[in-house]
Amino acid sequence: MSMGFLIDDKSPVIWRGLMVMNAIEKLLHQVAWDPLDYLVIDTPPGTGDTHLSIIQNLPIAGALLISTPQKAALEVTRRGANMFKRLNIPIIGIVENMSNVICPKCNSSIPLYNGETQVIAKELGITFINVQILQSVPLSEDIVNSCDTGKPIVLSASESTQADAYKYLAKHVISFLAKQPQNLE
Repeated sequence: MSMGFLIDDKSPVIWRGLMVMNAIEKLLHQVAWDPLDYLVIDTPPGTGDTHLSIIQNLPIAGALLISTPQKAALEVTRRGANMFKRLNIPIIGIVENMSNVICPKCNSSIPLYNGETQVIAKELGITFINVQILQSVPLSEDIVNSCDTGKPIVLSASESTQADAYKYLAKHVISFLAKQPQNLE
């Protein structure tokens, strides 16, 4: 389900405040969801109305922070981490997105940036919340193609290094959530 289904496919989503809250409420409460084990919600970066509306409408078992390794992106991630901490929402960890590429010949990881996310995260104060880097997901044409066809990389290339990154991440998230108290209000 996507907020993009609520508008014309060529229209930008230029919504503020009440419009965002109403759309999120419709997605959460007026969609015929089958019984779910997990509901993963992909939100835009930041700490705005989208996040607050979701937090007010659902019991949140944990937040998984996704960031690229640039300082500006990590600064936004830090603000998000601080918001979740202030609202007593457990932080599962940080996923470092598009930080490397996999060599097609030797299958080794080639870093795209000079500094590591751990170093930048420490500079920005992210480490004070005891969050670990869970996974570094490579920049990959295979992942892009899988997304474009609607078939996840874990199905389209299940034995690939890229799929392994997602499998590891999923196992960690499931393990983390299994340790959280159940709040199904």
